Amino acid sequence: MKRKPWAIIVLALLHIIAPLGSFIFNAVRAGRTFEAQWYFWTKVLPPMFMVIYVLLPILAGIFIYLCKRWSYWAYLGCLLIIFITNVMAFINSMSWLNFFYLLGVLVVDLLAVAYFVVPAVRQVYFDPRMRWWEAAPRYVFKNPVMVNGSEGEISNISKGGMFVRTSLNLFEDQSVNLEWQFEGVTYKGLGTVVFKKATGDGYGIQYKELDSPSEVKALCSKLNSRGQMVPERLPGPEDSFGVWLKKVFKNREGLFPKK
Repeated sequence: MKRKPWAIIVLALLHIIAPLGSFIFNAVRAGRTFEAQWYFWTKVLPPMFMVIYVLLPILAGIFIYLCKRWSYWAYLGCLLIIFITNVMAFINSMSWLNFFYLLGVLVVDLLAVAYFVVPAVRQVYFDPRMRWWEAAPRYVFKNPVMVNGSEGEISNISKGGMFVRTSLNLFEDQSVNLEWQFEGVTYKGLGTVVFKKATGDGYGIQYKELDSPSEVKALCSKLNSRGQMVPERLPGPEDSFGVWLKKVFKNREGLFPKK
């Protein structure tokens, strides 16, 4: 997977277009034309109605799509405000129709909350390492490197770090000195081990401090121009919406993000 999970994209879009669905539903229920319904919404109802029932769902969809810790809580806050408003509206105008409408809103809100508290989904918002689509592009780069003074080999590199093979026994969160040369340029800096391969001979190292960050960026740009992006980072047919939809209905897969 090289893009944001389709499940999150679809849910965000559903929230964004929810006001349109509500507009059409209420126009049909009231027997009004769309023009008359728009006049009713904008001229008759209080301005706060537009904020709560139009702006908040759109904001909720945006918050879902952003996939940040703060946007997670902002999204739940939007749901809470919308639900409380519906409860107050029902209390002021009790009827069986409004009761079933409120019940429908409650069910939808509970399903949404249940989805976002699932660990696999919640982790996307709280753990940046789960947001793989935000990672800088990686490039194939078979090049010698010195790690803490010992020889090693870079397998791939990005603007944010590199994957190195070395006989050293490193551990996660360990700081390491890096030095390598390529086409007459010497690169030096400090890095932090953020991933250790199960076999123990490969390490993902994130840059901590580089002597010349601009030169590393220039190196990555050069590799990009040469078409050396790691193949599995390139979007493929398996990342399309159609394939995802097929997995959902056929294999019951794809509803929850996977690392």
